[in-house]
Amino acid sequence: MATREREKEAEDEQMTEAQRLTLLEKSMSLNRFFLLLLAMLIVVTLSVTITVSIISAMDSGGDSAKTAEIADLQNKVQELRQELQATREQVAALNAEIPTIKTSIANGSAPAFQRLLLKQEASYQEFIRGVKEGMYDLARMVPGSRTWLELYNEKMDRALQFSQERQRELQRLNTGGVLIEPGS
Repeated sequence: MATREREKEAEDEQMTEAQRLTLLEKSMSLNRFFLLLLAMLIVVTLSVTITVSIISAMDSGGDSAKTAEIADLQNKVQELRQELQATREQVAALNAEIPTIKTSIANGSAPAFQRLLLKQEASYQEFIRGVKEGMYDLARMVPGSRTWLELYNEKMDRALQFSQERQRELQRLNTGGVLIEPGS
């Protein structure tokens, strides 16, 4: 035994202060871990005990309250069923009206008016293109007419562009689709 104590003292003397501190810190962190684990175990045990006592206290007096709640819920379910039935009847009545509404829309003047406007825009564009061709031919015949040809071509191009935009908008209204611009 005396030899063991001497060996331990020799090991202690050989260890530096930093090594001793490291060894002490390791043992302290292990102790802290066990203390935290013990504290968590105590908290969990207390919460389980409190929960069990609350549940057992509620079971003894909650039967009459539960039956009243069940009766209220059954009444609400019955009311909701009646509302659902009324809603189904309304949906059926509205579905019966849909064909007559579609027929009146199809027979209305708006689609015919849209078709008429589309044809008008197409003929307007054709007229502008014809006038541009005639102006070009006239400009080739008359010397020094480049400036007025360029000026009128710009105006005709702008009018043609506006007409094409109106035509696209009318087509979108006619189909009910989203307007997709060319080049997008």
